[in-house]
Amino acid sequence: MIIAGIKLTFLGMGVVILFLLLLVLVINISHKFLASGSAKELTEMEAAELRKRKKAALAAEEKMLVAIISAAVAAHRARHGQSES
Repeated sequence: MIIAGIKLTFLGMGVVILFLLLLVLVINISHKFLASGSAKELTEMEAAELRKRKKAALAAEEKMLVAIISAAVAAHRARHGQSES
Protein backbone atom coordinates (compact mmCIF):
# COMPACT_ATOMS: atom_id res chain seq x y z
CA MET A 1 0.00 0.00 0.00
CA ILE A 2 2.77 2.44 0.91
CA ILE A 3 4.69 1.47 -2.22
CA ALA A 4 1.64 2.30 -4.35
CA GLY A 5 1.35 5.69 -2.60
CA ILE A 6 5.02 6.44 -3.25
CA LYS A 7 4.65 5.44 -6.92
CA LEU A 8 1.60 7.67 -7.24
CA THR A 9 3.45 10.56 -5.56
CA PHE A 10 6.41 10.29 -7.91
CA LEU A 11 4.10 9.90 -10.90
CA GLY A 12 2.21 13.06 -9.91
CA MET A 13 5.41 15.01 -9.27
CA GLY A 14 6.82 13.81 -12.60
CA VAL A 15 3.71 14.98 -14.46
CA VAL A 16 3.89 18.38 -12.77
CA ILE A 17 7.60 18.76 -13.58
CA LEU A 18 7.00 17.76 -17.20
CA PHE A 19 4.15 20.24 -17.48
CA LEU A 20 6.28 23.04 -16.00
CA LEU A 21 9.16 22.25 -18.37
CA LEU A 22 6.74 22.28 -21.29
CA LEU A 23 5.38 25.62 -20.10
CA VAL A 24 8.89 27.12 -19.90
CA LEU A 25 9.65 25.80 -23.39
CA VAL A 26 6.47 27.33 -24.84
CA ILE A 27 7.21 30.68 -23.16
CA ASN A 28 10.76 30.73 -24.53
CA ILE A 29 9.56 29.90 -28.05
CA SER A 30 6.87 32.58 -27.81
CA HIS A 31 9.48 35.08 -26.67
CA LYS A 32 11.66 34.36 -29.70
CA PHE A 33 8.76 34.80 -32.12
CA LEU A 34 7.21 37.84 -30.46
CA ALA A 35 10.38 39.78 -29.53
CA SER A 36 10.57 41.66 -32.82
CA GLY A 37 6.91 42.68 -32.60
CA SER A 38 7.40 43.84 -29.02
CA ALA A 39 10.38 45.98 -30.00
CA LYS A 40 8.32 47.56 -32.78
CA GLU A 41 5.44 48.28 -30.40
CA LEU A 42 7.85 49.78 -27.86
CA THR A 43 9.28 52.07 -30.53
CA GLU A 44 5.77 53.14 -31.56
CA MET A 45 4.81 53.80 -27.94
CA GLU A 46 7.93 55.92 -27.39
CA ALA A 47 7.21 57.89 -30.57
CA ALA A 48 3.62 58.48 -29.45
CA GLU A 49 4.83 59.67 -26.04
CA LEU A 50 7.28 62.04 -27.73
CA ARG A 51 4.51 63.45 -29.95
CA LYS A 52 2.33 63.90 -26.88
CA ARG A 53 5.09 65.80 -25.04
CA LYS A 54 5.75 68.01 -28.06
CA LYS A 55 2.05 68.79 -28.36
CA ALA A 56 1.88 69.68 -24.66
CA ALA A 57 4.95 71.91 -25.00
CA LEU A 58 3.42 73.69 -28.00
CA ALA A 59 0.19 74.23 -26.08
CA ALA A 60 2.14 75.70 -23.17
CA GLU A 61 4.04 77.99 -25.55
CA GLU A 62 0.77 79.14 -27.13
CA LYS A 63 -0.68 79.94 -23.70
CA MET A 64 2.46 81.87 -22.80
CA LEU A 65 2.31 83.78 -26.08
CA VAL A 66 -1.34 84.70 -25.51
CA ALA A 67 -0.48 85.95 -22.02
CA ILE A 68 2.42 88.04 -23.33
CA ILE A 69 0.33 89.57 -26.11
CA SER A 70 -2.51 90.32 -23.69
CA ALA A 71 -0.08 92.01 -21.30
CA ALA A 72 1.44 94.06 -24.14
CA VAL A 73 -1.98 95.18 -25.35
CA ALA A 74 -3.03 96.11 -21.80
CA ALA A 75 0.21 98.06 -21.29
CA HIS A 76 -0.26 99.88 -24.59
CA ARG A 77 -3.83 100.79 -23.75
CA ALA A 78 -2.81 101.96 -20.27
CA ARG A 79 -0.01 104.10 -21.69
CA HIS A 80 -2.22 105.74 -24.28
CA GLY A 81 -5.28 106.15 -22.08
CA GLN A 82 -7.56 103.92 -24.13
CA SER A 83 -10.33 102.12 -22.34
CA GLU A 84 -10.70 98.38 -22.66
CA SER A 85 -13.68 97.20 -24.60
